[in-house]
Amino acid sequence: MSSAPPPPYANEKPMNYQQAPPSQPMPAQPMTVIQPVYVGAPIQVVGDYPMQCTCPHCARQIVTRTEKKNGLLVWLICGGLVLFGFWLCCCIPFCVDSCKDTEHYCPNCNAVLGVHKKL
Repeated sequence: MSSAPPPPYANEKPMNYQQAPPSQPMPAQPMTVIQPVYVGAPIQVVGDYPMQCTCPHCARQIVTRTEKKNGLLVWLICGGLVLFGFWLCCCIPFCVDSCKDTEHYCPNCNAVLGVHKKL
């Protein structure tokens, strides 16, 4: 006569609910590095002159570097001078900075921060 093996839980003691079951160590998880993120207001370019602001690209306090570029106003004045017969004077607007658009750059990272257009 062969007897059946006892069930696997037959030799275990009943669990005392006042004691917590032995905890198993948690597997190691990769460490997450959190880096600060700069959230700033967008820069509003207000004129032809350098201005003080915080660069949204490198998050540094800077004074912008400005460059003059030929824009729509320069070409309209040139075309108007040619149209009215002053073709000898049509190159003058390309030499006058007050007719040109102004681009503002960050001196640290050389990012374009904004453009002040005349038209």
